[in-house]
Order: sequence, then structure tokens, then C-alpha cells
Amino acid sequence: MPVDERLDSVYDRAGFGASVPRGSRPALVVVDLTRGFTEPGFPSGADLTAEVTATAALVAEARRRDVPVIYTAISYTPAEADGDAVAWLRKAPGMRALREGSEAVALDPRLDQRQGDHLILKKGASAFHGTSLAALLTSLGTDNVVVCGATTSGCVRATAVDAVQSGFNTLVVREACGDRAQGPHDAALFDLQAKYADVVELDEALAYLADLDRRTLGQPALADLGDVPATSRWVTSGSVRLHVLDYGPADGVPVLVLPGITSPAVTMDFVVRELTDLVRPLVLDVRGRGLSDDASDYDLGSYAADVDAVVDGLGLRDPILFGHSMGARIAARAATTRPLRGTVLADPPLSGPGRAPYPTTLDAFLGQLAQARRGTDADEVARSWPRWPRREQELRARWLSSCSRDAIAATHAGFESEDFFDDWPKVPAPTYFLYGGASPVVTAAGAAEAAERNPSAEFVEIPEAGHMIFWDEPEAALAALREALRKLL
Repeated sequence: MPVDERLDSVYDRAGFGASVPRGSRPALVVVDLTRGFTEPGFPSGADLTAEVTATAALVAEARRRDVPVIYTAISYTPAEADGDAVAWLRKAPGMRALREGSEAVALDPRLDQRQGDHLILKKGASAFHGTSLAALLTSLGTDNVVVCGATTSGCVRATAVDAVQSGFNTLVVREACGDRAQGPHDAALFDLQAKYADVVELDEALAYLADLDRRTLGQPALADLGDVPATSRWVTSGSVRLHVLDYGPADGVPVLVLPGITSPAVTMDFVVRELTDLVRPLVLDVRGRGLSDDASDYDLGSYAADVDAVVDGLGLRDPILFGHSMGARIAARAATTRPLRGTVLADPPLSGPGRAPYPTTLDAFLGQLAQARRGTDADEVARSWPRWPRREQELRARWLSSCSRDAIAATHAGFESEDFFDDWPKVPAPTYFLYGGASPVVTAAGAAEAAERNPSAEFVEIPEAGHMIFWDEPEAALAALREALRKLL
């Protein structure tokens, strides 16, 4: 909006226009992008195609970053729409078409509304007035509200003002806000920027949301390393810096340990510290987890290249690879590309193209990650993993937030697109396959197929253990691992 220099001077003197802090737990509030507002065929509507498109981009990025999406809609009962009780409808009678159950109050079909999104129904301009929105945002731990929708001079402005008055730092996305006329739109954005919110460009809002995949580790997590009898070592794989916990002894047969999809190296401590009388365990923080760097690629080829980098970078002669879950798939791939003393694969996902999906959904993994980033404790972790040792529940609570969302999502997608059985028949002997007797990942049928496809492998079932065999049945799983390693020495 063109503003003359005198107006700029007045607002500057008043001290308006300071920048709004960017928090780490935003929520996206999509205001009234219902058909009654986004389609010109309705009395209250206008052609908001561009604004809906911009909002759809925000919604998509919010989903990628586990940011809550909250839709709002104006909806009147027949009595309210036809009567005289709602003062706003006396002023704006064209809004009477926004009757509950009608097409006018349906969300624009170009928006991706999903189960788990929130919908706030309202009677007035502000999404806060007479609704539970403030309580919902508080319960979600929100520290920033990102607002878009319609109309800029009406419901968007009222919602943004009330967001600030409710204690939330607020961003308003310019290209994702629309109005029936340019003048009110420009004036509202000018006023919001001056006194209530930061009015940001779409690219800036998308970049802010994208940056939320920020891995974190608190001091209690870092202090956990003080209890680990291992030395941190670092290796570079291409441009990715990889962290390894080396348990020694230096003259022991090296066993490179590759953990699972959401398991930083420290979470394997309770297993590998029991192996140092036999071998030299070295546990990798797989890229995108623990202290290792993020990366652009999370496919099996990239993971296997990291194994090569660690083996070569640390001068590990004639090593053994031991992997659990995702780590077992990585070990299988790496074993087909370089000579090894042997491999131990623990409950590798057998999923792949044309096969049953991995039994834990991506949403479940990301829900646990969001829980960790929000702040969790061992008691909450125990509700999902009641059989785990208490220290493992504590480590999960403190370390899961160090995992990259992108790494988890890409790896989970790889469980479906990369077939374990492409590598498994080519894994040379000696190789050992440990699996849980109650595992949903390696079923009895899956174990039978694996035995048929690689008859040189030795199979060991851990009775009553699920997929997390070392966590579910620590003594039996450790005994089986030690026996496999003895045979490889």
C-alpha cells in the first residue's frame, strides 16, 4: 500500500513496527477459506484462487514439519441465519447464506483438510471470539500463530489482533490473505504490520516453517554421554560429518553397530557395553541422528557409503557389521559392496515394493518425534514402550529430538520402495539373522522366506520378543548376539 512520508513519520515516532519473535512451535490458522468466501458465485464470495493456492503451499509445508493446521469457518444455525439475534447479520445480511451444512460453509476443496486437523466454527469475525481457539493453541504449546485466509480487512485482521491479545506472537502471510477489494486489503495489512503482527511474504513464511526441522539436544542429553564408557570419533562421508562412539579396546575385532530409524548411538549403550570383553564395538550415529550431520539423501546407497567412510576413515580392519532394524538393512547393503568378517542382522524390515507395508506408520514415528520436541519424559515414553528398561525410556525421551524429521520420513519411505530381498540373497556367509518371535516386522512367514533366499545364513529366534528385541528381551537377545559374534571371531 503506498504510504506518504508524513504517515511513515507518524508511525515511526509512535514506535510501531517492531519485529515479532519467531518461535519453535507455531500453528497455522486458516481463516474462513470456505466456498462462501473463495468463490464469486456466493453473495459473500470473491475469486480467491491465488490466495487459496498460497495457503495450500503453507498447509503442505506445515504438514511436513508437524505444525498443527487449524481451519475456521463461519456457520449459522437456521434460527440465527433467519432471525435477528446476531447483530453482525443486521449489518451484513449477505452473510446469512453461511448456514450450517450448506455449500457456502464447506472448506474450499482445493485445500487439503485431513483427519487430525482442527476446525473452529465461529459466529463473529475473530476466530477467538466465543470459541476454544485460545485454549487449543495453549494445549498445543503454540508460541507463534501464522494467520492466512479471508477477508484481510475483516476476519483475518480480527483474528490476528485477538491472537496478539491472547499472548501469541503472530505472523500474517501477505499472498495467502484475500479481500473483496484492494484498498481494504492494503490498509488492513499496513495496520497489522504497524501494530500487531509481522506481515511476511509467502517465501519467508515457507522458509520459517521449513526451518522447524531443527534437531535439538538439551544439556541432560549431552550429559548422558558422560555415563558412556566410549570415546567420540568423527569421520566425514562426502560433506556429512558422522559421529561414532568407540568402546574399545583398540586391539579388539571391530564391530560397527548400525542402529534403527529413530535410535541415536547412545541408545545402544546398554547392549554394546556388554560386548567389550569379546570385540571392539563402535556405534554410528547414522546420518540425521544423534550428533551426526543432516544430509540431502537417506537411501540405502548413501547409508552404505557412510559405512565405507567409517570403516576406511577409522582404519577398521576386517570388521563385523551388526545392525538392528534400519541398521540391519544398511548392513545387508554394505555387505554386498565390500569384504567383511561377517554380519549380524537383527529384525530387518522385510517390506518393499509389492509387499506388506512396514507395520509402524510414518504418522506414529512423527507423532513421537513431535512429542519429544515438545518436551517429554520417561513416563510418557513408557506408555508407548512399556517393556523397555527404564534407562532406555529416559534416553528415548532425551535423545529422540536429535533425529531429523526428513531422515525419518525418507527412511520410512525407503522401507516401502527399497526391497530388502534385493540385497539379502547376495549377503555372503557368515551371516546371522536374529529376529523376535513376536515381531510384526519379521513374521514367521518372512523369516521362512529369508531362510529360503539365503540358505547360508544362520537364523536365531528370540522368543516373546517384538521388533525391539534387545529392549523387549534384553538377556536373551544379548546372549544370541554374543554367540553369533563368538562364531565370527
